[in-house]
Amino acid sequence: MTKRILILQRVVGVLYIIAGVGKFFPEIESVEQRLNDAADANHDIAVIGDFTDWLAKYPTGVTVFVAAAMVVSGLVLIRNRELVLAALYGQLVMLVCFVIVLVSSVPQILLLDAAFFAAAVHLIVVHRRAPAGSAHRRAEAGADTET
Repeated sequence: MTKRILILQRVVGVLYIIAGVGKFFPEIESVEQRLNDAADANHDIAVIGDFTDWLAKYPTGVTVFVAAAMVVSGLVLIRNRELVLAALYGQLVMLVCFVIVLVSSVPQILLLDAAFFAAAVHLIVVHRRAPAGSAHRRAEAGADTET
């Protein structure tokens, strides 16, 4: 893994932390309003309609859960330890869930989440190619393994 990849990984981690903390500030993003809008937009859609109605009933719980998931996964990416792949796979699942729930009410989510999705896939590919246990040491040492 190159230093450039480690920088990308850490930038994505910082962005996840900022987004997670931002969930607690309605001035930045009102999770409650987003959930209400999603429930209204998905009302007549089988399965997802009932699920978004349920989510809208518990905005505080959803906020805490999503914020915690985002902050923890961001911290894992910054620290660059053993759980990086798990955090990246978790982020992919989270992004897909966000899109499924919110795309009807916030179509622009596709653009933003596509960028995070692409970054996660790229980082997964890089980590899967790196020999076990060596990615962290090479990146920290500043070794460039790409030609």
